[in-house]
Amino acid sequence: MGFDTEAKAPGKILWLGGYSVLERPNIGFVTTVNAYVHAGVKSLDDGMLEIRAPQLGAASHGRVDPDTGFLSVAAPKGLILLKTSVEVAMRYVACKGIRLKGLSIETRNDPAFSYAVHAGKIAKSGLGSSAAVSVASIAAVLKAYNVSMSEDDALHKLAQTAHSIATGKIGSGFDIAAAVHGSIIYRRYSPGVLKGFPAAYSNEDLRLLISRKWDYKIEKLALPMAFSLSFANFLGEGMVTTAAIGSVSEFKEKEPGRYMELIGKINSENEGAVNALRNLANGKDEENNLALFKSAFERGRLLTKQLGTLSRVGIEDDDMTKLIEESTSNGAFVAKLPGAGGRDSIAALSLNGNAGKLVEFWRTRKGMKVLGIKIVNEGVIY
Repeated sequence: MGFDTEAKAPGKILWLGGYSVLERPNIGFVTTVNAYVHAGVKSLDDGMLEIRAPQLGAASHGRVDPDTGFLSVAAPKGLILLKTSVEVAMRYVACKGIRLKGLSIETRNDPAFSYAVHAGKIAKSGLGSSAAVSVASIAAVLKAYNVSMSEDDALHKLAQTAHSIATGKIGSGFDIAAAVHGSIIYRRYSPGVLKGFPAAYSNEDLRLLISRKWDYKIEKLALPMAFSLSFANFLGEGMVTTAAIGSVSEFKEKEPGRYMELIGKINSENEGAVNALRNLANGKDEENNLALFKSAFERGRLLTKQLGTLSRVGIEDDDMTKLIEESTSNGAFVAKLPGAGGRDSIAALSLNGNAGKLVEFWRTRKGMKVLGIKIVNEGVIY
């Protein structure tokens, strides 16, 4: 079907800040990649509502209140995030005094967001599809009604809000921030910003939430052009991010002093790596700053491995450490298990055309699926 408006939001790779970014004001560094979630919107008459995700085989039909944006629709589990994002966007539009039409919205993920494993099972690649779904769908709805996405950083805040409502959790939000703003240095908002937001919120509650100043910090930083990305998934059981974060939280509760000391060390190394990236982006002393980036990156990675050991969760087990070391001997400048770690994926940055050598090495390894994705540095496109 043809759409009246469309938007697409990119996937991401978190290079610096796994776990430590959860604690304010620690930093995360995240880049966006050329894998997108696409959302298309078409107006319907008489308050009709259609929400579809054909790749999930899921669709729901209902109605939208033209004055409030409230949706009357039963959404299956696979559509809860999309339905919540659409409703948050529609109710924000209603806050602007705009009367709403009926709506049909459809989302589609680029192939890189998932991959086939044994027995026909489909697994996620860990590129942040849920964040991209929320951002793309909200952007498409706001665009359909010519509502500003940049005023009050509305698109970003609405997506953070919708994601929190739909999942029942308040994360750091780095993935949503990147899907909106592109490759960034990110410091999270205080969880209290959303913690008190009522599940049965009014449109006035929503308007006030978006209009107020949140305490996150976003600094755009494109990955220097000297680096080439390589990314691969492991064709087996990955790690459940929420479970891993839960294990780390248990360690925090049992040994808060030791936890905060280690998190502080991780963030200090991440700050050093980011400072080197800033200097590289500004063309300063490439040889020295490459060396500084590499050393800080690797120290931070090994400290995060230590966090996993103390939390009894496999953020980076010894087999993965060996693979990372072998990768750096076969074309990678730096490599790590991105995001929450575990046996989900491996990401690497190479210099001087060495990415091809690395990919060939990975392809000799059983159970690895190389994805042909690239860094794009840009956020949502609409």
